[in-house]
Amino acid sequence: MAKASSFARSVSTSSLRPLSNVLDEVASAQRVVLKLGTAVLTRGDECGIALGRLASIAEQAAELQNSGRNVILVTSGSVGYGKMLLREQKLLSTPMGAMRKGKKEWTPDVRAAAAIGQPSLMALYQSLFQQYGVRCAQVLVTQGDFDRESTRNNLTSTMEELLRLNIIPLVNENDAMSDPPTTDNDLKGTISLKDNDSLASMLAVQFDAKAMVCLSDVEGVFTAPPGTEGAELIAAYNPDHKEGGVKFGEKSSVGRGGMEAKLGAALYAARKGIHVVIANGFRPNVVLDVFNGKGVGTLISTAVAPDDLSASPSSKDEIGSLASGIAHDNSLGAMMTNGSSAQPHAA
Repeated sequence: MAKASSFARSVSTSSLRPLSNVLDEVASAQRVVLKLGTAVLTRGDECGIALGRLASIAEQAAELQNSGRNVILVTSGSVGYGKMLLREQKLLSTPMGAMRKGKKEWTPDVRAAAAIGQPSLMALYQSLFQQYGVRCAQVLVTQGDFDRESTRNNLTSTMEELLRLNIIPLVNENDAMSDPPTTDNDLKGTISLKDNDSLASMLAVQFDAKAMVCLSDVEGVFTAPPGTEGAELIAAYNPDHKEGGVKFGEKSSVGRGGMEAKLGAALYAARKGIHVVIANGFRPNVVLDVFNGKGVGTLISTAVAPDDLSASPSSKDEIGSLASGIAHDNSLGAMMTNGSSAQPHAA
C-alpha cells in the first residue's frame, strides 16, 4: 500500500495532470471518506447484512487506518438490518391463530427499522474493527445539523477529536428522526442531505478530505446501461470538460440514491478539490486497490487532464437540473443523454 503523506493535502486543482498522477494523489491522501451503499451492505434478499462482504471492507478500512490515514466511514444498512429484526419481532408477537389465517404480507416501517437496525449495525462494526485494533464511534446527523452554525461547530469539534485519537467515525443519517428527502432545494454550488452520497460529499468538504470512495454494486459510471451495445466504463471524468454522455435509469430498490445521485454528489465534491472514485463494492480488495493507485472504477476530478478521459460521443443536450443532484449544474447535464435505457445502480 502506498504510504500516507501530507502531499495530497496541498494538491492544487488549478493545473491539469495525467491520470496516473491523480491516481497517485488518491493513493497518498491522508484523510479519506469511504461511503458504503445499501446494495453493498445488504444481502440479495434486501433484508439483513452481507456479513462476508462487510467484514472484508472493514478489514480494508482498518488497514487504511493503521497505515496512518484518517478514515471517515459513511455507512448505510441500518434500515436493511432493521427490517430483518422487525420481521422477526412481528413473527414472535403474532398469535399462531392469526398466522394460520394467512394475513397479507406486512411491510416494516422504515423509521422503526432504522431505529432498531442502527444499534445492531454499530455493534457489528465494533466487533469487526476490534479484530484489527481499531476503535470506531457512531455519529448520526440530519440536514439541520449542517444548517445550524452551533450544531455544525459541535459536529466539527466531535469529529476532529475522534480523528485525532485515531478513531473511525461511522456516520449515518439519523433516519429515525429525519424528514423525507426533498428533490428540489439545491442551489447552484450547494448540496443538501438527501442520501448518504450527498452526506459523504458534505463531510468530505467539511473535513478537508482529499479523496472520497463511493462503493456501489456497479463497476463505475458507464456511457450507457452496462451490457448494452456500445456501453463503456468511464475511467475518468473532469466536470470542467464536457465530453461524454451517460444514460440514467431507475435506482436500486434498496437505496434512495442511484448512479445519478452518486454522480451529482461526486461532482459537488470534485469542484471543491476532492478526488472521487465510484467503484464496485463487490470487487475483492476494492478499497485497497483504490488506495494503491490501481485505477479501479471511475475517477471524477477537476485535476485530471482531458487527454486521459475515456472517449465517448458528446451530448448536445444541456439539462439544467437533476432531481437527485446539484440543480442548475450544466456540466452534469452535459453528461446525460435522453433515453429510457436504465443502468442498474444502487445507493
